[in-house]
Amino acid sequence: MSTIVRLALSLIIASITANGSARAQDSERGLQAFAACATCHASDHNGIGPRLAGVVGRTSGTVEGFRYSRAMKNAKIVWDAASLDAYLAEPQKVIPGNLMPFSGIADPRQRADVIAYLGSLKPRD
Repeated sequence: MSTIVRLALSLIIASITANGSARAQDSERGLQAFAACATCHASDHNGIGPRLAGVVGRTSGTVEGFRYSRAMKNAKIVWDAASLDAYLAEPQKVIPGNLMPFSGIADPRQRADVIAYLGSLKPRD
C-alpha cells in the first residue's frame, strides 16, 4: 500500500473518530462487529489469538506469552489506524503466512468501527 493511500486512510479514520461522541458511537458499533473476532480474541487475556488491549501502538507479534507465527513476528508492523485497516481488510495480503484464519472485513466503515473499538481497549497496568 502506498504512503499516500496509507495517509489518506489515516486521515479518513481520524476524521471519523475525532469527535468524542462520534467515536463512542463508532466504538459501540465496533464492539458489535468485533463479536465475530471474540471467538479467538479477548481484550485482557490470550486465547486462541493474542489479547487485543493496547494493540493500537503495539508492534506485531510482541504480546508476551502468545505463540505467534514466524510471519507475524517478522512483520514488525506498528499497529495504527492505517495498518489495522489494511490488515483487517486482507490479513493474508498484508502478512503472508500469518496463521489467523480470517478472510477480512470488506466494508471500510465496519473496519473503521472495529478500529475505533480496538483503540478504546487500554491495557491494565
